[in-house]
Amino acid sequence: MHGADILVECLKAQGVRALFGMPGTQNIHLYDALLRRGGIDHYLIRNEQGATLMANGYARATGEVGVALTVPGPGSTNAATGLGDALTDCVPVLLVTGGTEVAHDGRDRSKVFHGLDQAPFFAPISRFYARPERPEEIPAAIAGAFAALRAPRPGPAVIEIPSDVAQMEADVAIFDRIIGARPEPDPAEITAIADLMTTWQRPALLVGNNVIAAGATAELQALAEALSAPALMTRLGKGALSDAHPLCVSSCSAKLGRQILAQADGLLIVGARLTQIDTAGWTLELPQNRAQLDPDPAELGREVDIAAGAAGDLRQSLALLLEDLQKNTSLKNQWNGFLAKTRTSITAARPPLSLMATMRQTMADDAIAVVDVTSIAYRAFDEFPVYQPRTFLYPCYYVTLGYAVAAAIGAKVACPERQVVAFCGDGGFQMTACELATAAEYGIGAIFVVVNDGGLLAIRGSQETAFDGRTIDTDMQVPHLADMARAMGVRGVRIEGEEGFADAFAEALQHDGPTVIEVMMVDRRDEIISRVPWIHPD
Repeated sequence: MHGADILVECLKAQGVRALFGMPGTQNIHLYDALLRRGGIDHYLIRNEQGATLMANGYARATGEVGVALTVPGPGSTNAATGLGDALTDCVPVLLVTGGTEVAHDGRDRSKVFHGLDQAPFFAPISRFYARPERPEEIPAAIAGAFAALRAPRPGPAVIEIPSDVAQMEADVAIFDRIIGARPEPDPAEITAIADLMTTWQRPALLVGNNVIAAGATAELQALAEALSAPALMTRLGKGALSDAHPLCVSSCSAKLGRQILAQADGLLIVGARLTQIDTAGWTLELPQNRAQLDPDPAELGREVDIAAGAAGDLRQSLALLLEDLQKNTSLKNQWNGFLAKTRTSITAARPPLSLMATMRQTMADDAIAVVDVTSIAYRAFDEFPVYQPRTFLYPCYYVTLGYAVAAAIGAKVACPERQVVAFCGDGGFQMTACELATAAEYGIGAIFVVVNDGGLLAIRGSQETAFDGRTIDTDMQVPHLADMARAMGVRGVRIEGEEGFADAFAEALQHDGPTVIEVMMVDRRDEIISRVPWIHPD
């Protein structure tokens, strides 16, 4: 087989069934192999950033690896934003690029076609990088990449295939599917955590995304119920426990979460990395008695001091912990309905989340919401309920403006039988709206709700607050977005304000192809800014 054929067969052996990319001079042999070998569907993107963001949405919605394919140099640097997002949010995204010929090794990369030394470029934003110099090295490169992509805490990987290596022939063995490592926790460390927790009267759980990545949501629920303990979600943890569950607290940093933390006398941190955003710059007040479960031993006690910790697969760790606790205590606590009473008080005092509350009432429980960085959506972590893991996709820590359009397309490719709805502001939407053409070309039936308020309102509000009302370049001329969608072959609907949105949204859910719903809200700018939590906190 040629190197390009080896690559395609290796990807198929790893279960890859979809790929997002664009052919170019230095990857045409990879594309020819993709055509000849079959077995992987390809989706042509309009900008390489769209490729990695589609792969990102695909991966978040399924837990499987999302794959993008670009040329090197400008193609791969365009794609880098999606990898940065995948790194910070621990998403398994693989970028395959063409590459400079091995025959030109040793020459100044700035003098070669699409010149870029990609290894140092991608080092800070990937967990694995390989550039095979012979076709015989391709299977090992794929195996290394998928070991990183399927690690207990996954992250992005990059493989560069030089164009001459893609054309070389070799006889190789194709590796079977790489199974990610699942390290066993130390039972003695689990017992130490259980012994500590028996001294807590009001325990709480702080839950991160690794509970979802480890497939440990059932074990988490069992532990929370056995303890009658509130489970507070980080941004990425949202969905690890259904928002319909009485013990779920959607956001650890919102008002309800802060009040629970203030009353708790012990905190078990489960698969959460304690990021700047989740902890308000590491100022969020946590109970002094803390224990931690994490797949990465380096994460134990890294951000806050802990009295006990255990590293290992969370599914095993949570099951062992519950078993130990049930041996040692009756698991009673003194919360005495505090969570329910406090939740009722807080929710009764706040208005419904604009547009998104209507969406939630109409969407199926297993629908996937893909939410962009936009003013109305900042409160979605606390106020938009989700009922299953992997149904709320948001660029949590890279905060990638323009994320939702492409990520929703990737999520719909991954889950064609489910409703997929992107919620965008006009600024972010315009960044990646070119990918609507991909949705139209392949009949990818996602819905894109766009708030047209004529500006970057969250930044406008920040400027007004910080600089005595002064603002600069946060108003923008926005085209008629529904018309733009129609020009790309997508059904476009434009409505004035929230009136009529419920009917338009319900109709879009019945439509087979993609739909853009543009909601004009220019006259409600001050109201929208007033609900941005980091400008106007509870």
